[in-house]
Amino acid sequence: MRGLLTSLLFFSLSQAAHVYISPPESFPSRLSPQQAHLVLTAHLGLEQFEVVSQAGRLNDLFKERDFVGKGDQSALLLLIDEAHAREVIPSTFKSSFSIAESKSDFLTSFVKTCNQRASHAYSYVLAEPSIPPQGVPRILDTFSSPIPANEAFFAEMSTIVNYLDSTQTDRFAGLELTAIPQLAASFGRSSEQYKLATGTLRAAIDAALVDKSIRLALVTYTPTTQKRSPQLAEQSPLPPKVAQSPRPMAQLSSCLTSELACTNTTNGCSGHGACVSTTRVGQECFVCACTTTISASGKVQNWAGEMCERKDVSGPFVLITGTVITLILLMGGSVSLLYSIGGHEIPSILTGGVAGGIRRE
Repeated sequence: MRGLLTSLLFFSLSQAAHVYISPPESFPSRLSPQQAHLVLTAHLGLEQFEVVSQAGRLNDLFKERDFVGKGDQSALLLLIDEAHAREVIPSTFKSSFSIAESKSDFLTSFVKTCNQRASHAYSYVLAEPSIPPQGVPRILDTFSSPIPANEAFFAEMSTIVNYLDSTQTDRFAGLELTAIPQLAASFGRSSEQYKLATGTLRAAIDAALVDKSIRLALVTYTPTTQKRSPQLAEQSPLPPKVAQSPRPMAQLSSCLTSELACTNTTNGCSGHGACVSTTRVGQECFVCACTTTISASGKVQNWAGEMCERKDVSGPFVLITGTVITLILLMGGSVSLLYSIGGHEIPSILTGGVAGGIRRE
């Protein structure tokens, strides 16, 4: 039993994502995915896109931070495989906190969301790695062979160098660095290519740490294809039972496997709901459950859609449609009744006071 608990604890710790922040700030050693989302967006200067209700939670996390504008600043977000973090991250760069959820799916979604938001907050955004037209410089001749791993590394490094060399005072880059694992798989971790690549990337991170105008956030992740540890597989021969959740008001077309991924993808359910857990074909997914809002004037508004992005007019529509149909039926019945009455002779007792009587001699 003790061995199982030790294995569970080790597996839990190995799956935790580690977040490195510069300039350093003080946070609890472990944050929930939602808290980490708020901290990272605020650190990267993107907190203005969060819903108003999150302001209090931000103030709690940044207890001593002044949110008043301080002029132009740049931000850099890097996502790195946890298995290669030791070779890439400078030894002086210490982890600020960890996240319970470390799978790359929700972190990839977070990087994409940050790049989309940065296009509205920064004047210069680098979101996609690209190879410059002049080709591979002589210092990186080792990566001149046109294989996917070499091309991926050169594109990523070129993008980081372009970011560091840019003269823009407010620039942003969010990159998921995938070349290092590809080089390890292609050449091995003891190869010249791998050592040169990790050393070059480490030097670039060092340069970003020296530049005090850059707010750097580096997050490690565990690839989603990584298998569970054999110890856990042996102790769990049967699939776990998943409790059925109440069906939410809206469902996304794709399964988002974490609350943070759902929050990023739906922009906090457009501020009109919250991400809740549900199940699809035995798999846990997070989707938006829309809520009802009340305006300052007291008007009640329901919301609908996969991201709670549109007003729910189904109730008023049914009420108006029902009223119109009822009025049409009443009008049709009235006309039909009047038409049927007009075909009969009016009784004499009703016409006696109008039509003249017959003259008698």
